Amino acid sequence: MAEQEGVIKFSYEFEKRLTISEVPWEMQIWRDLFVGYELIGQVPDRYGGFGFGNLSCRVGEAFSITASQTGGLKRLTASDYALVDDWSLDRNHLSASGVKEPSSESLTHAAIYDSCPSVRFVFHVHSPLIWHARGPLGLPETSAEIPYGTVLMAQTLKKLARDIGSDGIIAMAGHEDGIIAWSTTAMGAGSLIFRALHQQAG
Repeated sequence: MAEQEGVIKFSYEFEKRLTISEVPWEMQIWRDLFVGYELIGQVPDRYGGFGFGNLSCRVGEAFSITASQTGGLKRLTASDYALVDDWSLDRNHLSASGVKEPSSESLTHAAIYDSCPSVRFVFHVHSPLIWHARGPLGLPETSAEIPYGTVLMAQTLKKLARDIGSDGIIAMAGHEDGIIAWSTTAMGAGSLIFRALHQQAG
């Protein structure tokens, strides 16, 4: 693929400190499921061996997100999450804190949170099965010409998510196997992904 997975493309200010005392249970449960189905992970023969997939949840006016390149870890601890507390899609910039840097997809998540105040969870996974069936499944999608981690991707996702509403799933045609889902609940976001996985299986 033309892009390199896991590379941070935005500018950012970062304060190194622990931001949460424990991993939110909803995040751990859903991440365990996604890892089990290889929707999140890190394997040598996919995406150049880089980790893939990330989760976030809203925390007040900020959001907590899995840190960069944590896909290969079986279980995450509090130090594997970063808090993003300010961002600008237009400037491709954010402010964050944590023991590790925030995910390279952080502005993508920010775009979804910007689109609808009631959204509380955003899950980004990599599913070849869903991604290749996105047409028959009727999934909304971003243009194949828009790579991940760009201002245009964030702006496009924000508009699509605003049009779709507080529960939705989108295929990222310019981000190999990339699927992003969001909802007011973790169950809602996760169910959208597994429903699509079930539907493509026929």
